[in-house]
Amino acid sequence: MSDVQKAIQAMLKAIHTPPGAGPAIAHRRVVCISRDCGSGGDEAARLLAERLGLEVYDRVVLDRISKRLDAEPETMRAIDASSGQLRDLWLYSLMTGQDLSTDSYRRHLLNVIVSLGRSGGVILGRAAHLVLARSGALRVRIICSPEVAAKRVAAAEGLSADAAVKRVEEVNRGRAQFVWEQFHERLDDPRTFDLTINTDHMADVSKVVDLLVEAIDLVGEPAAGAASL
Repeated sequence: MSDVQKAIQAMLKAIHTPPGAGPAIAHRRVVCISRDCGSGGDEAARLLAERLGLEVYDRVVLDRISKRLDAEPETMRAIDASSGQLRDLWLYSLMTGQDLSTDSYRRHLLNVIVSLGRSGGVILGRAAHLVLARSGALRVRIICSPEVAAKRVAAAEGLSADAAVKRVEEVNRGRAQFVWEQFHERLDDPRTFDLTINTDHMADVSKVVDLLVEAIDLVGEPAAGAASL
């Protein structure tokens, strides 16, 4: 286990847990979805939540972190949109005097993800699949080839072929960089997911949701001694 992983485990243990409550949340439906840009992951998350009567947490995660940091949500969204350049937080800290260090951000991120995991719902990105690795949540990676992704993004956003390729590359690079900077894990490591779905030949997102619904019931408590973060 790396020093970063050990530090994360220490932070998780430091998170307040009510007496008698454990980390397991298998009795609640929790799905962590990591997705490539253009893969249909966002739509799949929305449809899955509708089918199961759950909430989808995407921007909510960032807004809750902003509240905990006492930072402007618009500022945090701007930083988040810049391909996850969390090292830019030091400049904001310098200007405002607030503690927006990477460690502070990570600590609040862990608290927010764990809190949402206890409530149940569909959590998009934010490395939730790593934070809730031992929780009983279903951890899903939805991918597609860059070529298919670019065509979908171009059609959905009215972009040229070149602009769509650039957007897909930037978004995917930013998401991978976020996970690496925060957890020193590769976003495309299949060992950190329970299920990976390639949507290249699955244009009907409802079929993806069918797979996810079936998979939820297959994921229970992790086996004793299973690897953690």
